[in-house]
Amino acid sequence: MWLSRRDLLRTAGLALGVAGATSVLGACGASTPGAAPVEDTGARTPRQGGKLRAVFTGGGAAESLDPFTGQAPIDIVRNDVIFDSLFTLENGKPVPRLALSAEPAADAKSFTLKIRDGVKWHDGSPLTAQDVAHTFRYLGAPERAFPSELAMYVNLAGIEVVDDATVRVPTVQALGDPALLLAAFLVKVIKNGTQSFAPQTALGTGPYRVKAFEAGREATLTRFDGYWDKAGVVDELVLLSLTDPQAKTNAVLTGQADYAADIPFTTAKIGAASAELEVRTAGERSRVGFGFVLNTTIAPFNDPRVRRAVRLALDRKALVDSVFLGYGTVGNDLFGYGATDFSAREPLARNLDEARKLVKEANAGGVPIVIRSAEYEIGFNASTQLAAEQLKEAGLDVRPDIVGVADFYDPAAITAANAMTFSIGALPLPVLYARLASNPAFALADNDLKAAMATGLGSLDAAARAKAWTQVQGVMTDRGNTVVWGLADTLSLARKAVAGVEVRGLAKYPYLGHAGLA
Repeated sequence: MWLSRRDLLRTAGLALGVAGATSVLGACGASTPGAAPVEDTGARTPRQGGKLRAVFTGGGAAESLDPFTGQAPIDIVRNDVIFDSLFTLENGKPVPRLALSAEPAADAKSFTLKIRDGVKWHDGSPLTAQDVAHTFRYLGAPERAFPSELAMYVNLAGIEVVDDATVRVPTVQALGDPALLLAAFLVKVIKNGTQSFAPQTALGTGPYRVKAFEAGREATLTRFDGYWDKAGVVDELVLLSLTDPQAKTNAVLTGQADYAADIPFTTAKIGAASAELEVRTAGERSRVGFGFVLNTTIAPFNDPRVRRAVRLALDRKALVDSVFLGYGTVGNDLFGYGATDFSAREPLARNLDEARKLVKEANAGGVPIVIRSAEYEIGFNASTQLAAEQLKEAGLDVRPDIVGVADFYDPAAITAANAMTFSIGALPLPVLYARLASNPAFALADNDLKAAMATGLGSLDAAARAKAWTQVQGVMTDRGNTVVWGLADTLSLARKAVAGVEVRGLAKYPYLGHAGLA
C-alpha cells in the first residue's frame, strides 16, 4: 500500500512551514542570546477562566474540522480538544480514553473494544458503541479522498456492534497490541451519522466545542462544561493559523498570541526578547530524528556496503551544530527515539577511510546519487546540502534535489530518487516500521526484518514483542536503510504565564485541553 503525502506528513509530524529569519526579534527589546530553553515540567497550575491564544502552523484553505481530513499541525491540535480519541499516547504507552480496553482475540485476528460509560456529546446525547462503529466505517468509506491508513491493519467495513458498550473489530493481520495502534493513529470518535463538519455540525465529546471557525485564519473554542474528564481551564481557546515561522514568533512578540509552537532554532539562539517570555523545550524524550531514507530498489543503495559508507562518512556533530544550532544531539541511524523499546545504541563515529574503502569495493564512486529534499521541516534543505558535501569526501557523487513543498511527496519522484530527507518523532515502533515497509522506496527487503516485524506486530506476549523490536533494530543497524544523523529539540515560545501545555504523542502537536494562564 503506497503511503499518500498526507500519511507521510502525519508520520513525520512535519511543520509545513518555510524557514525564515527571526529578524524582528532584534527590534523587540533586549534579549538573552544563547539562553538555554526551559523545559515545562508542569509545575505551574493555570487559573480557571479567561482566554488563551495559541498559534500553530496552518494549512490554509485545506484546514478542516473533520478530524480525519485536516493534517496541518493546527488541525491536529484543534481537533484534539474538540474530539476525544479511543486511546492516547502518553510516555509511549496507550492510555484509555473513550475506550476502556482493546482486548485481542486468542489468534490476534480481531479485538474487542469496551466503550466508556457516562460520556456526552456536545449536544448532550450519550456516547454509544454505534458512534464508534460509524467512526470506523467512515474512516474506510471508499468515497473518502484519503481512506484511513488503519485499513492496513483493520477491516474497517467489518465492525460489529455487540451491545451499547462493546464493539468487535476484525483485523487484516495479527495485532498483539491494538490499543497502541489506535493511539498512534489518533483515532477520534465522531457521532453516528455525521458526514459533514461545519462549525454547527462538528460535534465532539472533547473539553472544548466550536464557536467559530475560518480555515487558514483562526478558530474560537469555548469550554464544554459537560465534559466527562478533567474540565477545560479557560473559558475561550483561540487558535491562530499561520504558515510562516517568523510570523508565528512575531505573534507572541507583539502580544497577539500567548504561545507559539515549533519555532525556528534561530529564535532560541537569539533569545526570548522580553522578560515576560521564554523559549521552551519539550524535553529530551520528545526530540525528533532527522536524517535520510535510502532507496534500496536502485543502485547504489541496493548494496549494503554503500549504505554503511553513508553512515560512516557523515559528520553528525557538524550537522547538529550547523542545522540545529546545537539544540539537539547526534543520532544513531534509528528512527523512533523516545518510543517504547527504542534501541539506544551508540552512534557511529565518522570514519572516512573506511567509508572510502566501502565505496571503492562497491564500485559506487561514479554513480550519481540524488537526495530529494524540501523545507517541510526547518533545516531539511540545509542538512541535505551539508550532508552532500560530507559524502563527497568519501567519493560519493551526491546531488541534492531541492524541490517545492507541494511537490516533495510526488510518488514518481520518490521512486526515482536515491534517498529522501526525512524526520520522525517518538512514533511507536510498530507504526513506524510498518509505514516504512508499505512504501517500496522506503522499505528494506530483508527476510529477518520481515519475520521480526510480524512477531512485533502480532504477538500477544509483550516480552516477545519487545524482543522482536530489538531484532528489527538490530537488522536496521547492521544493514538498514535509515540514516539518522541528529535528534532535534522541539521548541516553543510562550508567555511565562502559560501553563498546562501537555505532550501526548508528538510534541509538535501539544494537548491544550488543560492549558491556560497561571
